[in-house]
Amino acid sequence: MILLAVDGNSILNRAYYGVKPLTTKDGMFTQAIYGFLNMLEKMKNDVEPDRVAIAFDLKAPTFRHEMYDQYKANRKGMPQELYMQLGPLKELLTYLGYTLVTCEGYEADDILGTLSKACSDSDNDCVIASGDRDTLQLVNDHVKVRMSKNNDAVLYDTEKIKEQYGVTPKQLIEIKAIQGDSSDNIPGVPGIGEKGARDLIQNYGSVEYIYDHLDEITLTKSQRKKLEEGKESCFMSRKLGEICLSAPVDTNLDSYIVKDADTDSASKLMTRLELFRLMEKMGITPGADTVQTGNRKESRTITKREAGSAEFSSLLSELESINIYVVWDKGDFVSFLFAYGDEVIEVKDRDCFDLLLKSGIKKYAYDSKALFSYADKEKFEIRNLFFDVTLAAYLLSPSSSDYDLSRLVAEYDIDVPLYEGDDDKLIPYVFSMKELSNVLENRIKELQMDSLLYDIEIPLANVLARMENIGFKVDVEGIKEYGEMIGRELENIEQEIYSYIGREININSPKQLGVALFEDLNLPVIKKTKTGYSTSAEVLEELRNRHPVIEKILQYRTYAKLKSTYCDSLLEKVHEDGRIHSSFNQKETRTGRISSTEPNLQNIPVRTELGRELRRFFIADEGCVLVDADYSQIELRVLAHIADDGQMKKAFNDNVDIHTVTASEVFNMPVNMVTPQMRSSAKAVNFGIVYGIGAFSLSKDINVTVKEANEYIKSYLEHFSGIDRYMKSTIEKAKTQGYVETLFNRRRYIPELSASNFVTRSFGERVARNAPIQGTAADIIKIAMIKVDKRLKDEGLEARLVLQVHDELIVEAQQYEMMQVMMILQEEMENAVKLSVPLVAEAACGSTWYEAKG
Repeated sequence: MILLAVDGNSILNRAYYGVKPLTTKDGMFTQAIYGFLNMLEKMKNDVEPDRVAIAFDLKAPTFRHEMYDQYKANRKGMPQELYMQLGPLKELLTYLGYTLVTCEGYEADDILGTLSKACSDSDNDCVIASGDRDTLQLVNDHVKVRMSKNNDAVLYDTEKIKEQYGVTPKQLIEIKAIQGDSSDNIPGVPGIGEKGARDLIQNYGSVEYIYDHLDEITLTKSQRKKLEEGKESCFMSRKLGEICLSAPVDTNLDSYIVKDADTDSASKLMTRLELFRLMEKMGITPGADTVQTGNRKESRTITKREAGSAEFSSLLSELESINIYVVWDKGDFVSFLFAYGDEVIEVKDRDCFDLLLKSGIKKYAYDSKALFSYADKEKFEIRNLFFDVTLAAYLLSPSSSDYDLSRLVAEYDIDVPLYEGDDDKLIPYVFSMKELSNVLENRIKELQMDSLLYDIEIPLANVLARMENIGFKVDVEGIKEYGEMIGRELENIEQEIYSYIGREININSPKQLGVALFEDLNLPVIKKTKTGYSTSAEVLEELRNRHPVIEKILQYRTYAKLKSTYCDSLLEKVHEDGRIHSSFNQKETRTGRISSTEPNLQNIPVRTELGRELRRFFIADEGCVLVDADYSQIELRVLAHIADDGQMKKAFNDNVDIHTVTASEVFNMPVNMVTPQMRSSAKAVNFGIVYGIGAFSLSKDINVTVKEANEYIKSYLEHFSGIDRYMKSTIEKAKTQGYVETLFNRRRYIPELSASNFVTRSFGERVARNAPIQGTAADIIKIAMIKVDKRLKDEGLEARLVLQVHDELIVEAQQYEMMQVMMILQEEMENAVKLSVPLVAEAACGSTWYEAKG
């Protein structure tokens, strides 16, 4: 029999610090719970235990505090954002069937020690899971310690401890008695450190032997004096460091058999904590809820059936609104489902589906973009698509990982009826969709997001669907030739690297490359990782001038990425029509920006001339041109408006170069004496301010000292005082209300602002400053897309939007439409919204994206 004895506090701490901050939409931190449960599952898979005990410390003092009142006196309290997770975690572990063990006056280590002894005494095995090296003293023939380390774990037995420390497990207590432990404030023998303590115990076995033979053993004069003066402290430290094996806890190992989980209670708690991905991984789904009937609770049971075209046509005439969930197979229509009475009705007839979409009935949809895409392919308009469940849920909780229907129903605590059929688990959630829609609709109104949803996001879904269907034509042969050229260059660079190193290696292997650079070529080691030398881009940049091979390696990586990520990948994505049909996701980013996937056309390289060449292979169809327009400095213009900074607004309204004006102010220099270098530095400050840049980062960006960078930022904020006020006030407001908003009421929740950790809190402050700016700019480009799309249709043009890249729009147009489309793009982008500074868009055209971009 194997008992897995878990050090709850230790694992909880490792989970908290090892997982990036996670929160619910109302600001409850959850990363420690998420990490703990993931680590627990990994432990169980590795150990395969028959019993599990999870030990936790209590807040009360222990017998060690009574022995030494300074014990752990230097320990900081548990961070508030970790403490808030402790109670829910314990509750959840209990629901999952685990036995939790605490004992007043004793620590979790003492509980683990007592249970491990019970295992040894009964000839059973125990694996202790911890991140605390104190537990290693418990190792024996029946007890092993699974030590958590980063994202991995090391299993310690007696041989492993002997190999690593040169002593037996019990002798680790002796080492600690001399060395002490600063984390627990155990004094040890002052002046003797880890190496000295280990040498003494390796040579003499125990502190008792050392003190019994203090005049006989070989010691330096200094060591002897320190030991003599520290005798009392040493023996006290031994008592403090030794784990108790007789804590008054239940040692009947059968008490730690994992019980059947209370999945309903676990589901409700995990839903409240929004741990949906974890629920899925653990096979926990929301159970059937009940509805109130009089004074008793009674489960509501529903059924499912199919309806034919005649019945559906009759039903359609009775309904004022309908909530529909459509089943697709690779974009092809399969059926649609909706609730009616105590039934979920499925309709598989495509004509009925078309009739529904064309009808004037108010439609509440799950994923409107898929419906718009279908209608666009079938060449008809959808009427009265009023509400989109997924888009509403995204606006209300932009940090969620997905918007699956069952997850949303659980998250918003919607009643889920009983469904006895086993053909489709989705059915009870489809039934609950109407109530979910009502809750989301009311919440959207309450937060004044009506216009954002109905005037921007839902119309945009229609535009994006059309863009996906249209795609972007590419020059397949051109990409192939370009890829072959890159491949030849890669081979040449490879040979040059080999000649510098003196042998062939796998350049893509960080381990082999590290050995070549830092051992074969003796370059200075900048950074090490747990697997060897770091060869990251940052490290290579620091070594750039140390050896010519570094330049070649950087060049190799650039070419290799172009070849694999772009040339090869793009060719795989070309459809039979010769076009790439990227997917545009409007529920991906927290700021409201649209993202592009499969492939990501927003990530085509622009920083190097070689990368920009790829744009030559994105082409207009025969007889067409590409019209490209992008906003000029849109985020700075939004910043000037939101911050209401007089000087910045004046610069934009007077149509003078904002970077030159900034350089003039920051460097206290007349405008006509600003050098290109000054302007470049001012540009970095301007855009850095938008992203909450600090002096250290700015100094690296513009190659000045941190002190100089700090002066630039200080001078900037003195001259642009409105921006300084905005930065400070927006952070304070965000701390009070927990979120920031764009001009269009798009919210970004920032729980990091309440974190006690400085790095986490600083990140939250940067987000608070930047999110309203970047989010408003994203909203403006969306409005522009909707207006451009409408205008192109209203004027009867064949031109159509094919791509959006943040502040850039690309339209494919017939050559004879070119001038009209350029005018439309510029007008609609510049008049998308009215700010206190002008929006400026610059349009150009060409037969390729490269030519049109200029």
